[in-house]
Amino acid sequence: KAVVSTQSTGKIKARVIAEGANGPITPAADEILIANNQLVIPDIYCNSGGVTVSYFEWLKNLNHVSYGRLTFKYEFDSNKHLLQSVQSSLESRFSGKIPVTPTPEFEAAMGGASEKDIVHSGLSYT
Repeated sequence: KAVVSTQSTGKIKARVIAEGANGPITPAADEILIANNQLVIPDIYCNSGGVTVSYFEWLKNLNHVSYGRLTFKYEFDSNKHLLQSVQSSLESRFSGKIPVTPTPEFEAAMGGASEKDIVHSGLSYT
């Protein structure tokens, strides 16, 4: 906090300053930087991505939800739409009802990845 003060503003040559810490520039120093046409991007903007991710991680942890469970509905619906698309294409091409059913392996995969699946998948690339 308050690392950049009126005493140090004269040493700063940058035209754009992004605050990476919480409140590193004093209000008086901020006024000097603005008067020198130096753009200061406030810490609340620079840190907002990390804060947002931390919030979602906090919610996930409160509800004891694994990462795989966060994407389950999206993955399941995407796979279901994929099967429906294939069925629709076949039926329009061959003019008739053609049921498309997933294999047992695909059906199991539609349930989404577990934490273990995600870790093993990531490790297989290293």
